[in-house]
Amino acid sequence: MNKNLTLELPNFEGPLDLLLHLIKSQEIDIYDIPIAQITSQYLAYLKQMQRLNLQVAGEYFVMSSTLLRIKSQYLLPQNDFVDEENQEEDPRDELVQQLVQYSLFKKISHYFKERNNEVPITVSKEASVSTNEKVHPLPLGQITSSELADTFALVMRRMKVRHPDKALIKVKEISIDNMISYLKEQLNKEKQISFFSCVDNFNDISDMIGLFLALLELCKNHQCLVKQARTFGDLTLERIDNDD
Repeated sequence: MNKNLTLELPNFEGPLDLLLHLIKSQEIDIYDIPIAQITSQYLAYLKQMQRLNLQVAGEYFVMSSTLLRIKSQYLLPQNDFVDEENQEEDPRDELVQQLVQYSLFKKISHYFKERNNEVPITVSKEASVSTNEKVHPLPLGQITSSELADTFALVMRRMKVRHPDKALIKVKEISIDNMISYLKEQLNKEKQISFFSCVDNFNDISDMIGLFLALLELCKNHQCLVKQARTFGDLTLERIDNDD
């Protein structure tokens, strides 16, 4: 005889499936099973299958003996001298746990079966572009370094508008006259000078502000002419002589 042979009854996959069917069909609370009623119905179902000359697997008879054992435990008289804390556990607990676990796995199996029928079969596709190909730079002439710098500066300005930086800047007093004298001295050496080159000679932001105010003062007095080749570019300071 082959011990590994498994026989499945019609509509049921095992004794737990049969018990679960009896419980659900009568809307019985799975945590409070009327063991006498369920045992009688289970045995009646086995007798009916035997009348139909159906081969019943041994696990069904094991379950019937389990139900009869639990039923007999309920028929035994209770010991009134035992404290409630020391009373034995409900003999149905082990069977209830098995039924709950079986019901859970049955629902999961049903879900995956429906999922397999609803979701179409998908296959992966290899990348269209080979990863071995090198990234080539843009041809020269399409974008200049100045345009790239201007674009980056624009992005930074927009970011600062959205997320302004907060900082405390201490500005010390600086003599505008000293800065005017400095610019005049540079313009006396050369007719044209770069404002950025003048700024490079100072490290303090107060000096830079004072230098820019001195530039405005020279322009106001018609002593200096300012030119700018492109937006946000360097400023060219040109000396205005009396003959000009």
